[in-house]
Amino acid sequence: MVTEGHKPSVVFWVVGVLALLWNGFGLLDLVMTMTNNEAYLADYPPELLAYWRDMPFWRDILWIVGVGTAVIAAILFLLRNKLAAPLYAVAPISMVIGLAHDAAAGGIALMGTGGLIGSLAILAVSTALWWYARRQARKGVLR
Repeated sequence: MVTEGHKPSVVFWVVGVLALLWNGFGLLDLVMTMTNNEAYLADYPPELLAYWRDMPFWRDILWIVGVGTAVIAAILFLLRNKLAAPLYAVAPISMVIGLAHDAAAGGIALMGTGGLIGSLAILAVSTALWWYARRQARKGVLR
């Protein structure tokens, strides 16, 4: 038997749209960085740009998978699909692995305090989106 589930609240839609915008910007950042867009990267120090350029292939894939699944999760969330919840889990998990690599490889030192705070904020938001999607799935809003 197919059920309609619970009706989403206004907060659900606000979170969903903001999540899509947030993760859409993450995708823009990924594309601009991976394509070495000079205008976009102009304010970064050359040492940090070299670090990003020389990252191991698996680290690039980890970043692509984390951002890509977050964008897909945001779209599925707005479509009220319960697969959004497990897909949202990929971003914080991949980010923790990536930050561990960055710490070991000296990348966090190159990012500076501002870069670390930014990365931790992204980790916090991605974790919160995972938590919220899981909560909405349990409530039956995501089907």
